[in-house]
Amino acid sequence: MTYKTHIVGGIVLAGVIHQHFFTLSELEFTCYYIGATAGSLLPDIDHPQSFISQQMSLLHYPFKKLGHRKGTHSLLGLGIMWGIVYLLFGTNYVGLGVVLGYLSHLLLDMLNPKGVPLLYPFTKYKYKIIGKIHTGERGEEIVYFILMVALLFLVVKGLSQISFLGL
Repeated sequence: MTYKTHIVGGIVLAGVIHQHFFTLSELEFTCYYIGATAGSLLPDIDHPQSFISQQMSLLHYPFKKLGHRKGTHSLLGLGIMWGIVYLLFGTNYVGLGVVLGYLSHLLLDMLNPKGVPLLYPFTKYKYKIIGKIHTGERGEEIVYFILMVALLFLVVKGLSQISFLGL
């Protein structure tokens, strides 16, 4: 998947969890969705041509030896990233957003034929959900469209829950 699909996927997953389980202040809202956006890109820090690696080449450097879709595309990678975010920010909505964005990235990559090694380094088996959607092709465009419709639905639903001027 391209970075745009991953970002929208991260925001949609974060939005679903947000709207069903808790409310956020304005500052928490901002931190949560920034976290989800960042988390949706983080697993690709191991790929030299990825959007995040291009934007933050210093972050890419320690991961380049791993190779793409290995450690950063695993549940262990997710746990390590959560630990780092926890150390940096403590228990808050930034960390939850990062974890949800990261998880959405893994789920979206499971649609690809290459799959995701969720249990790496314990096994190199790559898990797939559908495994037929190639990056940048028609299938991804359909996934992106579905995610954009879901995002629009979440935004409209969220706006309908806001009372303007006490009405």
